[in-house]
Formats: sequence, structure tokens, C-alpha cells
Amino acid sequence: MIKVILSKRSTHRTSPILIRFGVDDSKEIGTSCDLAFSTRQTMTQLSILSVSYRQVFSHQFQFPFTESHNFSTMNTLLWSSALLHTHCETLISWLNGRYIESEHLLTWLRYPLDVIETTQHWRLSTSIERAITVRYGPTDRAYICYRHTHPYRGKVLVSFKKQATTNISPIKLELKNIAQVCYWGLPGGLIRSDDDIPPIDRKIPIEPQLQRAYIMQPTITCERVDNAQQILLSQFSYTSTRGQFSATGNIKFCSRIDMERAIGHELKLTINGYEFIVMCEQAATSSKFANSSYSANIRSRFALLSAPYARATNYTNSVDKTAAGIMSDILENSGWTLDNQMIDYPVPKGAFSYRGLTPATALLKVANSIGAILDIDDTNKKVSVVPEWPVNPWSAEQATPDVILNESLILEHNTRDTIQPEYNAVFVRGEQQGVACKIKRSGTAGDMYARDIVDSLITDNQAARQRGTCELARSGNKQESTIRTKLLSTLPPIRPSMLVGINYSDSLYKATCDSTTLSASINNQGAITVNQTIKVISNV
Repeated sequence: MIKVILSKRSTHRTSPILIRFGVDDSKEIGTSCDLAFSTRQTMTQLSILSVSYRQVFSHQFQFPFTESHNFSTMNTLLWSSALLHTHCETLISWLNGRYIESEHLLTWLRYPLDVIETTQHWRLSTSIERAITVRYGPTDRAYICYRHTHPYRGKVLVSFKKQATTNISPIKLELKNIAQVCYWGLPGGLIRSDDDIPPIDRKIPIEPQLQRAYIMQPTITCERVDNAQQILLSQFSYTSTRGQFSATGNIKFCSRIDMERAIGHELKLTINGYEFIVMCEQAATSSKFANSSYSANIRSRFALLSAPYARATNYTNSVDKTAAGIMSDILENSGWTLDNQMIDYPVPKGAFSYRGLTPATALLKVANSIGAILDIDDTNKKVSVVPEWPVNPWSAEQATPDVILNESLILEHNTRDTIQPEYNAVFVRGEQQGVACKIKRSGTAGDMYARDIVDSLITDNQAARQRGTCELARSGNKQESTIRTKLLSTLPPIRPSMLVGINYSDSLYKATCDSTTLSASINNQGAITVNQTIKVISNV
């Protein structure tokens, strides 16, 4: 066995050592192994690795010879770091007509690791660090918090006058956290807010295909949520409107027993595959000669947070909050989640309060203060706070609609014009701790003023801009269109505040959905008819 030990670092990129056996090259038996070591410059380029090994290695070469009728070779390479590049070749030759077995074993000994640590040094408002991470792509909005005051550096002096009698120290030091103000926005950068950035409109509108005929197979089922007991209906009507916290409607039962089973319970209605969860209340009975009918009023599931199911409470923000934080407090312990799609802003301590309001009414009050409405998802128990005008009426023609109705799906189309003053500026201000702002429509002179808006939640410029924009969008002459269409798998229920494109009479115009009514009925022969009627508003 031959052992070769390299005791110091080579100065060349390739090893100068070459081991040969025998005199006659034609009958030579041996192994040629080249070891390439990286230079200092290469090592510097590879220093980004988190760990590296010491560059001291011990090499062993073993070449036992055995005669056998079978030939085999085994090469074992153990890499200890990325700083070593190895290239080995095994040369095999004949001897007396028999095969020679050569075993090549290359073992590297490992040494303790050298760990590269990243440290940060803070000096005033700048930070210096060795490791820098660069992120790219769109930035998600998040809560940005900052402190009102920064305390001076101090010290705590603790004096012990007598020896403690127990092992547990009776002294407890408590340092209170500094109050913070948080708002919802884009972190970092010099951009004031995301509402100043032109939106990248990548949404794809819902547009059913234009067909000569549509196969309609409407279905309607009704059952109680608590025990899945089936309820038979003959008629159903369900209306959602901007400015309401819950949808309202009416259902007509097939019998008195069905009415008694449904009153006071949550019902799950499935119409053409779309689920609606409502609260059945206020039963009504109508009796005529040889004919009786039984019906009841319904409200959406969010009505459980209003009277008579939820009690009225009082509220005052005792600490600094944000508008989203106040809305989260209103929904606390209710089982509902909040999805705030408005620009959040800080609300100082004691700036907002209400008295004798249920959670549903209070949440609607906060939403209306910043020019928003409530979009309720009763199935998942989620409340979305969305703008009353997601797209300003004067900019609707350049926006991408949420849904497009073609002429083949429009069963009825009625329009009427409304005349009202048009404004291009409005003063919006808060109360004791609010701000006062003039909101002007871009591209106008800003000389036609609407009535002043005063609200306790106008505590930031962002709140004033959102509320003022909503007031200006309401003004001006409008065209109201009432459209009756179908409910299909490719045409889901249209929700209030959606931007709807109407392709009618060889023209396409866009309008904001103000209300939607879903109706279903079953005649005496069992035929089911399902329609949805929407009212949309656009500028004349």
C-alpha cells in the first residue's frame, strides 16, 4: 500500500504529483489523479457561501493488487466543500492475459467549520449591514405602525434594604409599551398612497357566450340550516341594495306546516346552484274562499347582528385606532370576518363614538362615513367594505367591467333619466380631532360646490378624499336602467357596486349596479322560472 500525504498547500492550479508503476509502458498498471485547487481570487468569489471549510486536506491513495477472473473498479469521492475540484482517471492494462483489479479510494478529512455571521450596526436613522436582500415584484398592502413619542434613554435604580426570606424575588419590573398608530397602505417608498397610482386593470370580465338558444334547467331547494329539514316553496324574492347592511325579500310556502317549520330559523336556499342563507321572520297568512296562502319576510344572514337578535351597545375608541381597527372591534366575538378594501387611516383617541347601535348598524355607519358600502358573503360569514363607486361615473367608459350582458340574455330593458345638480368640488371636514379638505374633481375648475360634509371619522386626508369622491360621484344627471336577465352557470348573481357592461342595440355602455333582485317561482305544473333584475346607474 502506498500512502501519499500532502502537508502544505500547492501553489499551482494542478497537482504536480504523478504516480506510475512498472518500467514498460505497455504493461503499466497505475492511476493518474489530478487535483485542482481554487486560487484566492476564486475563493473570494465563492465567499457568499454561509459555511466554508478550512483548506487543509489529507489525501490517501490505496492500490491493493489481486488477480481475479473478474474485473471491477470502485472510485469513492467525498466532497468536503465547494472550493475543491477533483478530476481523477483510472488506467487499467493487461498482465499475463488476466484482468487486474484496481481499487481507488480517495478520502478527505473534515475540519471545523468557519461560520460567516451577519451583523447590523445602527447609527441614528441609517443602518449598515453586510447582507442585503433585494425584493422585487408587487408589494402587498400591510398595516404600517409608528409611535407618537420616543422616550429618552433612562435607567432604573433598584435598592435592596434587607435580605429576602424566599427564593422567589418579590420585585417585579414592568415597562409599558409605547402606543402606536397604524394605517393600511403600501410600506416604504416616497409614494403617498396607492390611490394616486394609475390602476393596472388586469381583470377579465364575466361575459357569457352569445348563443342562438340557451338550455334552461332551473332548480330551487330550501332547507333549514340546523337540521337540514326540507321546506317546500312556491315563490321566492330577494333584493340587495347599496346602502343596506342586509338583503330583504319574501318567500311563499306551499303549506302552513312548511311555514311553521321555517319561521324563526335560518334557511339555506339553493337556486340554480347558488346558495343563499336567510333568516325567516314575520309570518303572514292570507285566506280566501277555498284558498289560503302562507308567506314570510326574509333577511340575509347578517341581520343576526341587528335588532331583535343583537342588543344595542355604546362605543368609544379609548386608544388610537385605525378605521379598519374600529370596524374589527365592532365585529369582535360575532363570528364574522372583515375584508376592508378601502384605504385605511389613523383615528386618534376619542375621535369616534356611537350610542345605542347594533353591530350591523354601527358597521354601516362607519362604512358610509368613508364613502363605502357593505358587501355581505352570508355563506362564509365575511363582510367586505368596498367603495360605493368602485369606478367613478365619469371614468366608467375607460374601465373594464366586472360582467358584460349581451343582447341575447337581456329579456327586458327599461331606462329613465334623472335630473339633479352637478358638482365638481366639496368641503369635507371632521369634528374636534378631524381635518378639513377641499376635494375637487380632477380636470375641472372646482367652482361648483356641493353641501359641506361633516363627520367625526374624517380624521385624515385619505378619509376626506374617499368620502368627497363618493359625494361628487352621486351628483349630476343620471340614467337609470332596469334590466331583466337570466341566472346561468356562466352568469352568476350580479352584486351591487359591480360595473356592468350592457351590449344593447349595437352599442356598449357601462354602468354601476345599484340594486339587484333575484326571483324564482313554481307554477301548478311544477315549471320553475328564475330571473334576476338589476338597476344600474350611469352618467348621461
